[in-house]
Amino acid sequence: MNRPPAESKLVPAAQLRSFAAACLKAASLRPDHADQLAELLSNSDLHGVRSHGTRAIIGYCARLQDGGNNPNPDLQILQDTPTTALVDGDGGLGYAPMMQATEMAIAKAKEHKVALGAACHHGHYGSAGHYVRRAMEEGRTAFSVQGAPPERFGEGGRNKGQQSAYWGNPPISFGFPAEEEPPLILDAATCIMADYHRGPEYDALQELIPPAFFKSMGYTGSALALGGAFVGQNSDRARAIAQQWPRATNGGLIIVMDIGAFAPPEAFREGIDHLVRGVRETMEPVKGYPEATLPGTIEDRKAKEYTQTGVPMALEDLERLTACGHELGITAEWEK
Repeated sequence: MNRPPAESKLVPAAQLRSFAAACLKAASLRPDHADQLAELLSNSDLHGVRSHGTRAIIGYCARLQDGGNNPNPDLQILQDTPTTALVDGDGGLGYAPMMQATEMAIAKAKEHKVALGAACHHGHYGSAGHYVRRAMEEGRTAFSVQGAPPERFGEGGRNKGQQSAYWGNPPISFGFPAEEEPPLILDAATCIMADYHRGPEYDALQELIPPAFFKSMGYTGSALALGGAFVGQNSDRARAIAQQWPRATNGGLIIVMDIGAFAPPEAFREGIDHLVRGVRETMEPVKGYPEATLPGTIEDRKAKEYTQTGVPMALEDLERLTACGHELGITAEWEK
């Protein structure tokens, strides 16, 4: 999904950002949240993460218009201690409350070396990397995950008849800043297979490599618990919000850590340099790929390249975005 599209058109990130913001506002999302979301989604496009880029506004606009999510949420701070923060998303999309929790956790980690930020009662928060990257901009290392209430993936949920090997797929991210090399950022989801990996050829892998599937089930369960029950999604309040706003069933968590908590920050960054450079320069690549790289290297390269050239947007995605804009009365700059 996140490989460059076969047929594409280069579009400046600024155009994608302004178009996304205009569409989201036309779909009644509060303006400050629309601008923030457009910025985050266009950043995903710049890093080559097409799956979580501006193409997602089509679904978000639909959710805002059909009552799936609250377009004008009143975010409330439910907990604010020296090392923890919890933000109530009030049925809206997950980006704004999770970013608010992230900013609060960053400030607390600067003072106390480690802090937890969480958000609850909201919808999809997108790529977990958004929040980890924000912490890294402040020289921190971080871990983030989105979860869900037990009613969704647990007892009485939507599991009946489903293959356990493909159970759930919540976003998860770890991020470690480097000094000279690209950062080490795992921005992924917990299931060994992507959502579009379904069919007999993938089912056969269950007998060939069962440990991999058992691991992904463990990762999924851990993520759902940390971003779900741990942050308050197994509660009457969570169920009431989901009743009113059906797409607001998620919670999120970020743990922000000072890279100088145990060793000098420069030693930490140099250590990440050694890891990233060591893999690239000494190891054989995965079969079918030209080089061995740690997660984060390719995204870093693409961000630098696409900032100069524009983002290669799949033609089919541009067609769908253009159509979405027309429905909302928005004309894209790439049409002019």
